[in-house]
Amino acid sequence: MASNRFDDEERPRAEDLLFIARSDEKKANEGMLTVYLGYAAGVGKTYSMLEDSLQRKREGKDVVIGYIETHDRPETNALVENFEVIPTLSIEHQNLSLREIDLDAVIRRHPQIVLIDELAHTNASGSRHLKRYQDVEELLQAGISVYTTVNIQHIESQNDAVAQIIGIRVSEIVPDAFLSNADEIRLIDVTPEELNLRLKAGKVYVKDMAEAAVKSFFRTGNLLALRQLALRYMAESTDKKMIGYMRTRAILGPWPAAERLLVCIRPGPTAEHMVRAAYRLATRFDADLIVFSVDVNDERALSPQERSWINQALETGRRLGGKIVRYRGNDVADEILRYARRSNVSMIMLGKPHGLDIFSSPVYRVIRQSHGIDVHLYEPKGKSVYIPLKKQIPLFFTAEYVISLVIIAAVVGINFFLREYIGPSNLLIIQLIPVLVSAFFFRRRVALFTAGLSILIFDFLFVEPYYTFTIHDWEYFIAFVGYITIAFIISNLATRLRHLLPQILKSEAEVEATSGLSRELVEAKTQQDIFKTLANQMHNFGPGLFAVLTPSLSGLQIGAGDADYPLHDKEKAIAQWAYENGQIAGAGTDNLPAGKGYYIPIKTHRMIFGIMAFTFDKPDEALIPENKEIFETMAFLGALALERL
Repeated sequence: MASNRFDDEERPRAEDLLFIARSDEKKANEGMLTVYLGYAAGVGKTYSMLEDSLQRKREGKDVVIGYIETHDRPETNALVENFEVIPTLSIEHQNLSLREIDLDAVIRRHPQIVLIDELAHTNASGSRHLKRYQDVEELLQAGISVYTTVNIQHIESQNDAVAQIIGIRVSEIVPDAFLSNADEIRLIDVTPEELNLRLKAGKVYVKDMAEAAVKSFFRTGNLLALRQLALRYMAESTDKKMIGYMRTRAILGPWPAAERLLVCIRPGPTAEHMVRAAYRLATRFDADLIVFSVDVNDERALSPQERSWINQALETGRRLGGKIVRYRGNDVADEILRYARRSNVSMIMLGKPHGLDIFSSPVYRVIRQSHGIDVHLYEPKGKSVYIPLKKQIPLFFTAEYVISLVIIAAVVGINFFLREYIGPSNLLIIQLIPVLVSAFFFRRRVALFTAGLSILIFDFLFVEPYYTFTIHDWEYFIAFVGYITIAFIISNLATRLRHLLPQILKSEAEVEATSGLSRELVEAKTQQDIFKTLANQMHNFGPGLFAVLTPSLSGLQIGAGDADYPLHDKEKAIAQWAYENGQIAGAGTDNLPAGKGYYIPIKTHRMIFGIMAFTFDKPDEALIPENKEIFETMAFLGALALERL
């Protein structure tokens, strides 16, 4: 049985194979993107890009230069002479002549590979695109492969960390989503000592600027920190590709690569404390944090207090930068182990079981079966939390058993009435009804209980010799074994169906909110089209009122969505605060939580275009951490579309 425990992991998931198929189809029509990543100017990104491109040219590839910055370095200039250079456009801006890529000329020339330096550059006013990475996107869509360069300080997710290191916030940013689609990222690395030698030799800046550069940006401490950011970013990028490789080939983890901590929580007063403890542990091991919860449909329904505990813990995990994963299933241990192996988790944190719960806790199954994964047990600090006795004792006898007993009793009564008219074989078929009902609607244990009890009652009452459990006819014994088999198979299939349906519905909402939204945003021609698209997608997450608020001379106003959205003075003030500060506010947040609405800025790193406003009829059910992540993704996708316009 142990070898079949993870049958689902023995083959790739359909969504993973679909992702590969779509990627292959995309790459068949688009160019390949290669990014040369460095941690500072002078590490050799441009030089390495030219050297690799020269090798491609020797292999017979058609390689041209679309834009290059040599900074008059002799070695770099010498390499440039080996390539055809497509002349750049000259754009006048504030009495300056600025060079920009001639996109149309590159597309007409249509080489196999084009070199585009300084990916994070902001184009001059009047250019087709605001950012150079958008120029690269157009070239890739035209089927031209691109080699390009970027420094770690220009990657959006690293912007805050870089600002803390160097004391300056970099304004020219490349979105992580763009780099995540790169076919290859090559880290160009030299030691800070070697980079300083290059500076003093005048190979990075001109010699009269070298000393000033060393004293400010090029301090050894800055370079060490930036280098660490670049190395970590590269490790994370490689780790994501490795997990994709493992999933598409159904390879079970863990593989000894980046550390990943899975903290498994359940409703309780210590759930939030456990998430914080896991965050501290993840920080100590420099590990990614995943907050994992399993909703067990067959257990007693969660009380409002328990729902509050679990949602608050998940929200804390989200604020701390962890990934939120919430599953539905009937076996907590199986769900934990399945996710851990599929996601290459290296550490699992579980709550230490207490009281009588020690005999039924899934903790011990996870410990026994988590081969290759470290397991940490969490013990709350301070005064121990009282666990009610009914929570410690597994609830074996539930309403499902009562219903099954009632159905068995009803069928037995019917068979008593019919046994004078039909034979035992037909009575046995009627006696199968409670087994089928419990197997289809209830848990596996209830179905097996019903099958066993039905067999005993039928044998006792309807099989000769009556009122004994003796079986003289082997045909009945075979039929009874069939009872158990049928109950097990049907209950197993029904359980998996009940487990999968909520996840399918949730996945459909997520797919519609991301891929569907992205598709519609691409087709949008005006700002109003984008606002209407966002407003339409907001209705997919529950009943309520939804609107996109846009700025005007009199403050925020409803630009799209429900015209009767309750934007009275209090809600308008909260929305205005969210707009001015670029932070999420309102119900379910730490910013002005007294409001009824939930407000998300539609923003990029450059500007804020408006506010997505939600007022749900049942906010406790809709404003769960998983949905909040989707809302933020929707707002960011809308902001990117607005920025392009």
